[in-house]
Amino acid sequence: MKTNIPAILLCGGKSSRFGKDKSRLKITNKSLSYHQYKKLNKIFKKVYISTKKDKFDFKANTIYDKQKEYLPIFSLISLIQKFHTIFIIPVDVPLLKIKSIKQLLKTKTITSNSPFIGVYSYKDLKRLNQNIKSKNYSPRIDKKTLDIDENELLNINFKKDYKQNRFKIKKGFK
Repeated sequence: MKTNIPAILLCGGKSSRFGKDKSRLKITNKSLSYHQYKKLNKIFKKVYISTKKDKFDFKANTIYDKQKEYLPIFSLISLIQKFHTIFIIPVDVPLLKIKSIKQLLKTKTITSNSPFIGVYSYKDLKRLNQNIKSKNYSPRIDKKTLDIDENELLNINFKKDYKQNRFKIKKGFK
């Protein structure tokens, strides 16, 4: 059974360390964002892509991030204000397994080593806003966390990250 909590796939970054837009990176013959979106649709009734502009080669529910800053914490706050409770994941974490996502949903937690993955709710807004006031742009707050296998939390920040793991990534989306 699918959950009512909406999933948000973060695709609004600059990808400056990678050198080109990671959300459009081809995995098999489809983009990384396409594969992530389809994976999330297996678990969630509603999946949205948070982005600054229309850039996708498939039809998707899109939420345009109007923040000038390229800091995901600002998107996170506006998304919580809109939906009250969300599951959030960056597009460039392709190896997170469905089983782990379900565990995060069941426990209503975030990952201990990657705070932009997991469940956030309206009650987290105060602490997130305090982080911003103190110039701390991490979503790391005093919130229950769940340890996830490090291999699932591979973040494709650089082209070498993709090249070293491309077979695992492709296998995960077949």
